[in-house]
Amino acid sequence: MTLSDKRKIELAQKACSQLITRAQTLMVSVSANAQSGPQTGPETGFVPFIRHDGHFIIFTSHLSAHTRLLLSGGSARYMLVEDEAHAQNIWARIRLSFEGELVEIQRENAEFDRLCDQLAAAHGPVMDVIRSFTDFHLFQITPMSGRLVVGFAAAYAVSGPDFTFQAHLTKS
Repeated sequence: MTLSDKRKIELAQKACSQLITRAQTLMVSVSANAQSGPQTGPETGFVPFIRHDGHFIIFTSHLSAHTRLLLSGGSARYMLVEDEAHAQNIWARIRLSFEGELVEIQRENAEFDRLCDQLAAAHGPVMDVIRSFTDFHLFQITPMSGRLVVGFAAAYAVSGPDFTFQAHLTKS
């Protein structure tokens, strides 16, 4: 690996870290799979998140179609996208898409209240109102594999909770 390649990866890692730090919402796209019912097109939504120990923590209502599919074991992908206002080029917005392991954190779990407190601290007092709504579910998403795009011809395969760089992608 050349010095130039190392520098590109360092810049991409920095862009990834900044994207995760700046973003407040995570896009969720879920399709039913054979185990969860008839195949349906993806249901897409967005949900506020926090990062906790390498995981994304979300709190979302089963009144949303994407949440019902998550609860039924649907196949999900997640995405963070650079804010248009910060993008140097609208065609090449920084974006991170990934698959992850999803675990619901039950209300009886000691972590539930602590994580809800962290969500409230990050996203405001609405969380204090909705945390008692029984249609809402707390999920932990552990990133497994994905793709980081930081510009034209600058896409990288990433893996794991810390989005470790695996390869510079030269083909789609």
